[in-house]
Amino acid sequence: MHLVNNSCNRGRPVHNHVLIFQIETLLMPHLPHRDSQAELLLGGDGWAAHKEHGVLFTLDATKCMFSSGNVTERGRMGRLSAAGETVVDLFAGIGYYTLPILVKAGAAKVIACEWNPHAIEALRANLDANGVSLRCEVRQGDCREAAPKGVADRVLLGLLPSSTSGWATAVAALKSRGGWLHVHENVKDSEEANWIETTVEKFAELAADAGRQWKVSKAHLERVKWYAPHVRHVVLDLHCQEVAEPMEGAVSPPTKPQLA
Repeated sequence: MHLVNNSCNRGRPVHNHVLIFQIETLLMPHLPHRDSQAELLLGGDGWAAHKEHGVLFTLDATKCMFSSGNVTERGRMGRLSAAGETVVDLFAGIGYYTLPILVKAGAAKVIACEWNPHAIEALRANLDANGVSLRCEVRQGDCREAAPKGVADRVLLGLLPSSTSGWATAVAALKSRGGWLHVHENVKDSEEANWIETTVEKFAELAADAGRQWKVSKAHLERVKWYAPHVRHVVLDLHCQEVAEPMEGAVSPPTKPQLA
């Protein structure tokens, strides 16, 4: 398979020469980082540029991955009502979701965690290219150690095939009053309903373990793409809302069902 794209160097305008890559795969499960397996066959270097939804992405395609199948989710993040919010992106990569939420959704600040140095190089270049570097704090390292606590209105968990390694970290990152979680996962289509139910329950447990008095509810399920036969990449939007601690002997009223 060959990929042809325009290229650019870090911090420089897009040039008109062509890069040709031979691509084996963009994501290898056995690799610790989300690394590209593209091989440069023709061109000066591997830096390429791609613009969508008014956001410019640049990356060295021989070192970083970029999934065209996630285009709808990147666009959706840009349409969120995030004006004035502090957002924590636990798996930022080159800024797949950090950039749309800064450039288009108006977040006041994003704290972006990433442990791949190649992705961080591209992330910093992309923040500069889109004019939002002053509103993003990049933290290099494992998000479980690098992520802040108690500051976020919203947390992004954009890791496949599963983001479970960051679930407890996401709960700790939200403000004490709660907020929003965007949980990515590969889910078998026949198990979707059960996964939603168990995920809501698990986040409620994690919140309780952290001493948070939250009601955790499903707000929306986004079906992003087919990842494999009968396996979908989905994003579950969860709303975590602080509730008053019930008085002893009080009976909680029934809750209304959450609509997708």
